[in-house]
Amino acid sequence: MGAWYGYFFTTNFKDSQFGLMGDVQLRNFEVAGDFQQSILRAGLFYKPKDTPLKLLAGYSYFTSGFFGENEETFYEHRPYQDVIWNQKMASRLYFLHRIRFEERIIENQDFRMRYRYMLNAKIALNAKEIAPKTFYLWTVGEVFINGKKTAVTPNLFDRLWFFGGTGYKFTPGITTELGYMREITNTQTKGQLIVSLIQTF
Repeated sequence: MGAWYGYFFTTNFKDSQFGLMGDVQLRNFEVAGDFQQSILRAGLFYKPKDTPLKLLAGYSYFTSGFFGENEETFYEHRPYQDVIWNQKMASRLYFLHRIRFEERIIENQDFRMRYRYMLNAKIALNAKEIAPKTFYLWTVGEVFINGKKTAVTPNLFDRLWFFGGTGYKFTPGITTELGYMREITNTQTKGQLIVSLIQTF
């Protein structure tokens, strides 16, 4: 089992419709070692008035390693665009949808595109809404589709991610999540421990 440790942030530019979202992640092939990947990512978003949408354009830089004793790494530049929207159903249930387009520029590989759809669901446990001092359960499903078939990506289907876990909102701006994820590809299925700190400011 691997482990993914992440810090995620969102900030608005005062009272404007613009803001920033991003994350810093360290991913290991094992819970406490065997470097898999580091991620630096940030994007500028715009919230159209009177809609639940966020429209985002951003850039990511990835450094990736190889499983086992091989210590070589390679880089990836990944511009991306998101369409994000939220829903609240009943009194405790929250949904977040995200459609992502990725342009992938990987060291010593041809340029390629990838398309992603994510659905995130949360339900408050000890309160009627996810407010400070609230525990909640969360689950996420995300599907990845390659833009075209290549020698490196011979299938249009790339992978599925299924997450589940618990979270706690400490303050209006600080939340932590702990969970487990199964990653399903054409060649393997693997488990990951997920530890996240989420900040809004």
